[in-house]
Parts: sequence; structure tokens; C-alpha cells
Amino acid sequence: MDIKSLKIFVTIVQKQSFSHAAEALFVTQPTISKVIRQLEDEIGVPLFHKGDAGRKREAQLTYMGEQIYQHALVILNEQQRMLDTVTQVRALKQGKLTLGLPPLASVLFSSLIAMFHKKYPNIELSFFEVGATGIENAILKKQVDVGIILGHLKPVLSGIPVMDSPLCLLSKKESQWRNRKKVSLVELKEESFLLYADSFTLNNIIIQAANFVGFEPNVVCKSSQWDFIAKMVDTDVGIAILPKIYCEQLETEKYNISILENPNLNWTLNMAWNTTVAMSPATRAWLEIIEENKDQIHF
Repeated sequence: MDIKSLKIFVTIVQKQSFSHAAEALFVTQPTISKVIRQLEDEIGVPLFHKGDAGRKREAQLTYMGEQIYQHALVILNEQQRMLDTVTQVRALKQGKLTLGLPPLASVLFSSLIAMFHKKYPNIELSFFEVGATGIENAILKKQVDVGIILGHLKPVLSGIPVMDSPLCLLSKKESQWRNRKKVSLVELKEESFLLYADSFTLNNIIIQAANFVGFEPNVVCKSSQWDFIAKMVDTDVGIAILPKIYCEQLETEKYNISILENPNLNWTLNMAWNTTVAMSPATRAWLEIIEENKDQIHF
């Protein structure tokens, strides 16, 4: 039993004629008769009453034929709904896009998200908001369509570079780092660090770099909010390591900003996706907006 057979069966009933159904479907009447015979053999019951000498003359349904007809209508209707859904999704008039955005990066994409929504208002947007490590895991587990990942991409992932900002030491204006344009990471070994939630990839980058130059950071506070961390720096709780693009948004009279060196650390972001998953039209549309509007990825 297939969709084609059911369509022929339904057309015969609706046209009330084998010959009219053949004309409507652009097939021969023997083809129509053969399909119905095969359908009856598969179901095991006659669908139409037979005329004299056992020949089909009228498209008059048996009781079982009427039951099968009602089911066939439902199946064909569902098939059409499925095809309509495919058409709608391809035309980006329906669908869903799940974006993984870490708290430190989400604000940078607000204008592009607004642009996407304006262009594709019927696409439902859903945001997965955790650190870059959590987003990477979600992409690998196929729970997120596309999202921001910090640093190098794993083999099954592909991405579009969207940001490369050097990491800076953010300190209170009156601190010992006042007017220092550059600071080596090892010089911070006696400082109190304000770091991020454990799910943040940036945490690991900072800690690993500190370990590489010979010390374990003294962490006094962790937060997922960069503006709160900046406020803690202002109240002299400790120092923070932030991307330069964020430091530049702060009030210069309150803070000193120094580029980190030895080693130089960068906040390198990629808009990434899982290459083992078939890319949806909505995901492709989002990536096109990213590619065409990288200059608008900012505060």
C-alpha cells in the first residue's frame, strides 16, 4: 500500500467513475483497475461492489471500502500537510532556530538578531545561554543549531570567525597598574582574581595560562556577569581579565586597562555548527546574516 495507490482509490470515489479517475490522473483505465486489484489483494477485502459477471461497473464502495476511504483521506491530508510544512520551512515562513550565546557575547549580536527577526518574523528564536564550554557540548550533542564557541574548533565542528579581541587586565584606577599599557601575566601572581562561572571557557584559558607561567590564580569571586565583575574591580575586590572590546565600554576615569602579554591572550569567537547535522534553512539564513554583517557585531 502506497500513497499513489491511495490517491488513485480516493480519486475513483470522488469522481464516481474508473474512467473519469483515469482521465483526471492521466493514466489508462487498465492501470487504474490493476492498482485497485492490488490494493484489494493487500487489504484482503473488496473495496467496490462488483457488477454482473464479477466486473466492476460502478464506483460504489463496499462497507469496508467506505472505512478504508475515510482512512485514506486522513493519510493523504497528512501527506499534504507534510509537504506544505517542507515548503514553508524552505521558504523560511516556518521553523525554529536555537542559538547558543554565552553571557559575555550575547549583547554583541543584538542588532543581528533583530535583523534576522525582521527578515524572517515567522522563525521562532530560542536562546541557549550558558558559557562557551556548555554551548560547545550542546552543539556536539545536537541540542543547539549554531552557537558561539571560544578558541579552536573540534574536528566535527565548523565556524565563522566573528571576534578576535585581546584580553586585558582591568584594574582600579588608583592601583599599582595605573598608566601601565602592558602587563605580563606573571606579574599578577599576587593579585586577587575575579573570574567567571566554571562553565566559561575563558576561565580555563586564564587559569591554564597562569599555570603555564608558574602560578595558580587566587580566585576571590566568580560571576557570569561581566558588568558585575567590573563593579567588583571598581570597589577594589580584585582584578579581572576581560576582552578589550568590553573594557572599552567602561568609564576610563574609574579603571586602568592594560594589554596582557607573555603570553598574549585573545578572546577569539566563532559562530559554530555541527557538520554531522543537516543544516536547516533557518540556520543557513542566520549564517548568511553573520557573514554579510560582521561589521555590526559590537555593542
